[in-house]
Amino acid sequence: MTISNALIFIQRGQKENHLRQRLNAASNMFELQKILAMEQLKFSDLDFDQAFHLQLVKCQELEEAEQLKGFKMWWTLLHKFLQEPQHQSHSRQA
Repeated sequence: MTISNALIFIQRGQKENHLRQRLNAASNMFELQKILAMEQLKFSDLDFDQAFHLQLVKCQELEEAEQLKGFKMWWTLLHKFLQEPQHQSHSRQA
């Protein structure tokens, strides 16, 4: 797991719709990590955060920074969604 993998992921993820679609189709974190491993893009959450900030300071245009922030928001929401319990019961049966 490296920052360089996270940097490559950010660059590819912003451009490659197919990669994002595959990640969006994952039903849990294990599947998501498996897809990243198949793409040789294993990295930790800390690696991603550091790579994000490295990319952010390189942005020369506001639009470029906003696109990067949008990508980070997608990644954060995907993580939260995949970490939620799949089957929550809102009512108890007697």
